[in-house]
Amino acid sequence: MYNQAELETISTVEEAQMFIDFKPNRQNKSTHKIKTFKIVSLFSGCGGLDLGFSGNFNFRDRYFDKTKFKIEFSNDIDPAAELVYNANTSFFNNHELHCEDIKKIDFSKIPDFDFLLAGFPCQPFSNAGLRKGINDERGNLFEECERLLKIGLERKNKPIGFVFENVKGILSSKMPDGTSIPDEIVKRTEKLGFKTCYKLLKTSNYGVPSNRQRLIIIGLRKDFDYFDFNLLDQIVAEYNLPNEKDNPYDLYLGSVLCDIPKNAPQVNDFWKYSPGGQYMVDKIGPCDDGKEALSKFKKKVPLNKISKTISSGKSWKNMNYEDLTDRFRKIWDNPKKYHAPNFYRRFALGEINGTITASAQPENCGITHPFENRRFTIREIARIQSFPDNFEFPYKTIANAYKVIGNAVPPVFAWVIAKALEKHLENGEN
Repeated sequence: MYNQAELETISTVEEAQMFIDFKPNRQNKSTHKIKTFKIVSLFSGCGGLDLGFSGNFNFRDRYFDKTKFKIEFSNDIDPAAELVYNANTSFFNNHELHCEDIKKIDFSKIPDFDFLLAGFPCQPFSNAGLRKGINDERGNLFEECERLLKIGLERKNKPIGFVFENVKGILSSKMPDGTSIPDEIVKRTEKLGFKTCYKLLKTSNYGVPSNRQRLIIIGLRKDFDYFDFNLLDQIVAEYNLPNEKDNPYDLYLGSVLCDIPKNAPQVNDFWKYSPGGQYMVDKIGPCDDGKEALSKFKKKVPLNKISKTISSGKSWKNMNYEDLTDRFRKIWDNPKKYHAPNFYRRFALGEINGTITASAQPENCGITHPFENRRFTIREIARIQSFPDNFEFPYKTIANAYKVIGNAVPPVFAWVIAKALEKHLENGEN
């Protein structure tokens, strides 16, 4: 039973329910277990990270259950991302994205939060970008996250931690004194009182049909200790998620493409190539296995019983020499000088697709369909990024749709992180 002083502090039905649900242990005077963790999300994009942390969505034949996290505030500067995010508010508990330059937001008006999510802009750190690093103004935007954490720590309801996401290239981006950006983030956030660690992860190990590599940085309040990244593998095993290590079949491109609903939004929308890009794709030609092989993935026919070439992709290297442009002939003639780049990569049905970039250019990423001479449709790349088939991607220009999907954190990957974080917090409470 609760004493009179405790009961007098209850002012709402919600607070009364919290007293019932949390069941504090009076013997060890532990704090109440938090039923829902409040999230503030910055650089939210079209909502991939937010969707994963919310849960309660389907990807193909699997249901990813609701998590203990709830988005309270999200922001992005990109109107194209806002258009998509706000067309899918049912996935975010009817929450809408705020669209404003982060440097103009009055952080004092942002609600209390338990966790800060942030996939701060990756362009300055991308291997495919100009690599301006910290000297690019966008490379300083992680400092806005630091500023919000400081404001949160001054409040009565202090944040428990944060989850930052970025590209692999951030590992080699440096501060003026030579410190890597991730190590600088660790140093600064540990000064604030968090225990911070990071790890480079490949999304195909966590249920996503894409060999996308992302750096995840997680900081937690000191009483919860450093985050245990091994918990991600436990979640994969617990929910029997497909993974590249020992259960890859559902990650193969053929599996991803074989059962897309015909009535799914943007199912036929694709961005046409420039004349030069189309020439290259036509001359490279389709992979050896087409529609007949694709149909076998519905029946989960093993790769070795479909075709000997089912895992043989293509690239510009499959072109006839006489069809090459002058630029590509120079690369062909001197592969050591140019490190033999795999431009115009075309993944086969029996492969796991590579990273879909925001630019969606065929030269730089595997954006070409395995046997049709075109880009993947919007719906196809949404699947490669593990978005639900009923998640819509409205756009003013079709390039914007590809951009927001390419920039997104794969929702299934984010969900695995969220569930692992839940488990870590539960272990800490116990």
